[in-house]
Amino acid sequence: MQAMKLKVEKVSDGPGPREVVVSFETSAGSAEQVIVDVRSLSGTFVNVGYPLRRDQKNYLVELPRETTRGAWRVWVPESELRSSEAGE
Repeated sequence: MQAMKLKVEKVSDGPGPREVVVSFETSAGSAEQVIVDVRSLSGTFVNVGYPLRRDQKNYLVELPRETTRGAWRVWVPESELRSSEAGE
């Protein structure tokens, strides 16, 4: 299994000078937000490492920081992930 990137959308600047708030969709269809360092972004993707589990077309991934709701690990659709080696 390869390290993965999660597709995100920038929502706003973050509380710190090098931070941004990004949003992504979970497998349940809800939107989650997380504050990440701008350097961890690669275009519209953020690194999430290796998926922890797979369930049909969904993957459990660990985020670089916890979401605004306090979750570190979330289920996301396979369609929202890319291999770290793949181009945007």
